[in-house]
Amino acid sequence: MRFVAAGVSHRTAPLTVLEAAAVREADARSLLRYLVGHGGFGGAVVLSTCNRTEFYVTCPSDDADDIPARLAPHLDPSGVHGVARHIAMRADGEALRHVFRVSAGLESMVVGEAQVLGQLRAAHQLARSAGTLDARLDFVMRRAISVGKQVRTRTGIGRGVGSLSEVAVDCALAVAGDLRGRGVLLVGSGKMSLLAARRLQELGARILATSRGDSKQRLARSIDEAAVTSLGEVIDAADSVDVIICSTSSVEPVLDAAFVARMQQRRAGRALCIVDIAVPRDVDPSCAALPGVQLIDIDELGRRLAGHLSMRSEAVPEAELIIEEELRRTMMVIGHRDAAGPTITALIGRAEALRRREVERTLARSPQIDPDVRERIDLLTQSLVRKLLHGPITHLREAAEDPAVALALRQAFNLDEAEPGPRAAAEEWERASETIGRP
Repeated sequence: MRFVAAGVSHRTAPLTVLEAAAVREADARSLLRYLVGHGGFGGAVVLSTCNRTEFYVTCPSDDADDIPARLAPHLDPSGVHGVARHIAMRADGEALRHVFRVSAGLESMVVGEAQVLGQLRAAHQLARSAGTLDARLDFVMRRAISVGKQVRTRTGIGRGVGSLSEVAVDCALAVAGDLRGRGVLLVGSGKMSLLAARRLQELGARILATSRGDSKQRLARSIDEAAVTSLGEVIDAADSVDVIICSTSSVEPVLDAAFVARMQQRRAGRALCIVDIAVPRDVDPSCAALPGVQLIDIDELGRRLAGHLSMRSEAVPEAELIIEEELRRTMMVIGHRDAAGPTITALIGRAEALRRREVERTLARSPQIDPDVRERIDLLTQSLVRKLLHGPITHLREAAEDPAVALALRQAFNLDEAEPGPRAAAEEWERASETIGRP
């Protein structure tokens, strides 16, 4: 089985394509099950966020090259959006490096943003609940999440603005000026809105939240002095709104041109800043043509990000070093069809090299010991080492299909710092095992 990452992102596709390719959580489970049950994939995970929709899959070697063509009909059934032309595919080591970079926030529009790690964890859990994880893909996803945590813990990649929603607030601040005492309408009440609300609270804005469900009440309870309203009553509150930030999961625009025009009529055409960070878009693009309206969508937001990334640029090389080291460790086991075999060889080789070194060091201090006793000491230590390794080796053989077991033992015994000639030592150890007998 090969590991493949394929999909579209803000780096490969315009916003219209990202909108078309977005996979709603409600649809993801059935899509993953279809891909594994009927599409020939061994395992499948889908990560769909505001700036990417990517599939991480395992598949037979012969099937890897045509994965983009097999995924495109599920993302763009009619082909009218041209999603197929924008799908990027990576396989094996490059795919692993990519998913590690995604988890670390290096592939995000806001470099180092923290939300993608939680989104990747949620994608992993959704695939688990859908039954579309094989051992190899489960291992890769857990490794990616671990790498993302390491990068955030060991580097300064998270300094400064930490999420797209916080950047959206800063863009609104730049357009609308001081937000202290001014009204900001949050359309949507999920995590992105909560992050925006916290930033707005720091800036002293008056927060009004609305959504189609009851979650706006939960957001209001999380933010002191935030008010709530229904979407239908927003027009009545339009006089008190200077900024709108939208981040719902709706597949259709929530604010159309007629609705925003009515707001502007109520506001006497005063300047209104609308920041739309949703994919698909929450705001009809034609709203940008309305008098007094300045609309910032995901594409425009990306063009405004350069000033927010300077604080993190120094941490990127350090993050990449961590990724490359973890990639090397991961490839050490996932690159083998049977992850257990090479690890057993390395474990035996390391143990035999250490045993031989210690025996030679001890015997060198007692040159008077006769050859027969020397041979017995040698056989005794071989037997001890073999018995100590019996449990780990048995565990490895029983879990041959789970790369995580092999990696855990490689790290526990420091096997990636190879001793000279481990294979030769292992072969000698195996010959000795045949003579002495296995535990």
